[in-house]
Amino acid sequence: MAALNAALRPLAATVEQRCALVRTLWAHVQARDWAAMRAAFSDDAVMDWPCSNERFVGADTIVGVNAAYPEGWVLRVLAVDALADGRVHSLVEVRHGEQGFFAHSRFTFEGPLIAAAVEHWATAEAPPAWRSAALLGSGYQRIGALRREPAPPFRPA
Repeated sequence: MAALNAALRPLAATVEQRCALVRTLWAHVQARDWAAMRAAFSDDAVMDWPCSNERFVGADTIVGVNAAYPEGWVLRVLAVDALADGRVHSLVEVRHGEQGFFAHSRFTFEGPLIAAAVEHWATAEAPPAWRSAALLGSGYQRIGALRREPAPPFRPA
């Protein structure tokens, strides 16, 4: 694996290729294809989760934390966007029973592989009682009930 990653490193990846890699990465995560997920990262990739103050160093550790998450979840890709600085942004929704989560991820590349990622995870939850139209006026609206059903299965485009 390391030799393959080293051979691919000098190749430049286009914006379209980087976006496609991120879409494919999430498809591998949903499929629990951990070896294929691992192949998307450089050996020394780093992933930060600032919301929980965690850092995962090395592709094997990044895959390990994903593989260790308790089973029963369904992932759906909501967006994959190229950023002006060469990074790629993705937004995914994860449903796990009654719980829902969203992750905004920004991926940095070294050649055709992911070298770094920063993921901000949020829990889907009702707003606190103090945030209300009574306090904030007519400019505040609740835009519907929280979705409790699982997201439909991800199907790569």
